[in-house]
Amino acid sequence: MKIIRREYVDDSQLEELISDPILRQILARRGLKTESDVNCSLSDIHHYKDLLDIDKASSIIAASIENGEGILVAGDYDVDGITGTALGVRGLYDLGAKKVSYFVPSRYEGGYGISKTAVDAALEDGIKLIVTVDNGVSCKESIEYAKSRGLKVVITDHHEVPENLPLADAIVDPKRKGDTFPSKNLCGAGVLFYVLVATRAILRDKGFYNSVGYIPRIGRFLDLVSLGTIGDVMVLDSNNRKLVKYGFNRIKNGECLVGIKALASSCKVNLEGINATSIAFDLCPRLNAPGRIKLEKNPAVSLMLTDDEQEAMAIARELDMCNKRRGDYERVFLKEATEDAQSQKGNCAIVLYRPNWLVGLGGLIASRIKEMFSVPTFVFSGDGEELLGSARSVPGFSMVKILKAMDEKCPNLLSRYGGHAMAAGASIKKDSLETFRQMFNEIAKECLGNPTEDEILSDGELPSNYQNLAFARDLEAFGPWGNGFEEPCFDGKFTVESVSLVVSRHLRFVLRGEDGSTMRAIKLRATANEKQITENTQVRVVYNVGVSHYMRSERLEIRILNIEPV
Repeated sequence: MKIIRREYVDDSQLEELISDPILRQILARRGLKTESDVNCSLSDIHHYKDLLDIDKASSIIAASIENGEGILVAGDYDVDGITGTALGVRGLYDLGAKKVSYFVPSRYEGGYGISKTAVDAALEDGIKLIVTVDNGVSCKESIEYAKSRGLKVVITDHHEVPENLPLADAIVDPKRKGDTFPSKNLCGAGVLFYVLVATRAILRDKGFYNSVGYIPRIGRFLDLVSLGTIGDVMVLDSNNRKLVKYGFNRIKNGECLVGIKALASSCKVNLEGINATSIAFDLCPRLNAPGRIKLEKNPAVSLMLTDDEQEAMAIARELDMCNKRRGDYERVFLKEATEDAQSQKGNCAIVLYRPNWLVGLGGLIASRIKEMFSVPTFVFSGDGEELLGSARSVPGFSMVKILKAMDEKCPNLLSRYGGHAMAAGASIKKDSLETFRQMFNEIAKECLGNPTEDEILSDGELPSNYQNLAFARDLEAFGPWGNGFEEPCFDGKFTVESVSLVVSRHLRFVLRGEDGSTMRAIKLRATANEKQITENTQVRVVYNVGVSHYMRSERLEIRILNIEPV
């Protein structure tokens, strides 16, 4: 591993706010400059007025609510789409809607986004308005079909926008050309949150809530937005950090949805210690699992919509079983993918395909292969004439821009594509696989050069007197940490005093520092090479300092990210 220590930055602007020099430097390196940045208060989030089309979108929704019209929330099958769908249903009812239904597609039947079949079903159900969340800008044909059948359509999305947008009544997407909203990193649920806030403002100003004596609080649904933001691995810029922190605080205080409590309970996550890691590695996989395997009905949205504790626990257990099935599939597929990837070792990109792989697991396999080989990875599956692919990228290689360039260079290569810089999807004809593999690797070589060893960005050595619970609590308080606001990690040289295997997967170390101090740490999901490390070995270690919340007690937890003999 190649450790690169972050450079020292001027942190004088934070001196009056943060007295500890190490903590101050960590935050300054991540761009914090003002009291607003440090406090991370919801009251300082960006105003919705700069989102293009939001006035139009909120006016249409407000009118539908006033007229008692049926509204359909059309979501997606991933965590962002699921939480966004639940936000839409709950939020619209809170705002005064009389009839709200929802549609979440199956990855295996109908695929991504709103479909013509869903439009027909909505018409039969008496729906007058469709509000999309986490999809829509790429659903031109089905949305224009909905318009031709007399439905109103409001798109709320956050994906990269195509040149030819659907002819919807309103499209709110911060990535639209001409949009001046300062943050382009909202998740789908985050975009809908802003649209609901703007809708409430219209209804409030019209006196719609005078008769009930209170104004709905859309902020109480930020637990859903925080899950969507972390689940979709959105950049935690200043605005997203404030949204997520408020959502996390609601979860920690037990003010979150019954479904989130049940989900946390089912995977033994302590709500009081909720953070981006526990969301990403414990809660999100369970919400994603039904959409990844072939399941007749996706229960994840039902979990986010129920207020019945017993029902929530039953659904949470069902999701846990789905996740275990997903894990069984993934282990088999990943073993096969790793074997196949070895033949492409040294390439600047990897493209894999097997007909037996489940489409819903393509992104997970691509992510793991990308981590192993440190190159952009595409994983295709399907036994028909058209192959469905999921991709994961590396910094400096915008996946959706590369796919756009490939489409322009070879117009018949991609049937369709979309996504983000770091994650995307595409469909190709089976007989185009080798052409795609060659072109994808060539473009990666032009953009990235030859693959290099893993580079780890570290905050440097941490003095032994900082390896304690008090400092860990300070770090936790200044979260949330995540993509774009990376959790602090430190590095140093140690001697292994003892090492023991925990449940055949993890390693527990006692490490002696160069100053003679000792540090207890754990390496989760240890590799075969790491399991060969023995006592008295000198090692280089990269690690996090955190707080473990277990059985309502707090203790210091030092998690090893990387370890290798010197």
